[in-house]
Amino acid sequence: MNFKTILSVAVLALAAVNASPVNNIETIKKQCEDDGLATFYINDNGEYTCLRHHPKKEDLDYRTCFFTNDNDDEVVCVEEGFSNIPSCSKNSGATDYDKCAYKFLEFVDDGSDELPYRIRKFPTHEKIFTHNYVIDQKECRGHDGIVLSYKAAFQYICLQPATPKNSVSISDKECVRVDGKIYCIVQDNTSIDHCVRRDKQYSHEACKKTLELYSKVNNVNITEYIEN
Repeated sequence: MNFKTILSVAVLALAAVNASPVNNIETIKKQCEDDGLATFYINDNGEYTCLRHHPKKEDLDYRTCFFTNDNDDEVVCVEEGFSNIPSCSKNSGATDYDKCAYKFLEFVDDGSDELPYRIRKFPTHEKIFTHNYVIDQKECRGHDGIVLSYKAAFQYICLQPATPKNSVSISDKECVRVDGKIYCIVQDNTSIDHCVRRDKQYSHEACKKTLELYSKVNNVNITEYIEN
């Protein structure tokens, strides 16, 4: 084998090595998204994951799953074999649910002021990103909500439109009418304790006064306070 042949073989081998990771990622992405129920994510550090929608009633013990949004019948899970993030794998020996949730958040946060998901623990629905006004307000806006804040960014109320999905629980919330449309306080995305009914500081009258003030300074036209 002459020098030219050896050089050609070496170049081809190097090209194959360099192309292999890309090809593998493309294959993993294709297999992840093949059925239309999953989304493949990869970041600049080469970390990747496959997040798939599953009915809650499935056997999900071997997956890391999260509730998202208002759909209680469905969860989003990390697909084993399509993720290289140890904290998200139940087979890695390094599983960390909260760290995995933050990775999920990193992948779906596009840097705007809105988040498409409310990521919550499965099966308890517990909030994961506590005391984080940035995430709270992004979640609110990402669900067509109105954020009312005044003076301090960490003092805020989230008003979300009432829909057929969330209207069942309206009786547990403070609700108002804004330009003819019913909006209710999302307690998970509200930091004003006296507007959160499950908080010991809750006060309907105090909340009403706060809503009156915050709506005025935010130019939100509340036309009616709904008594529940």
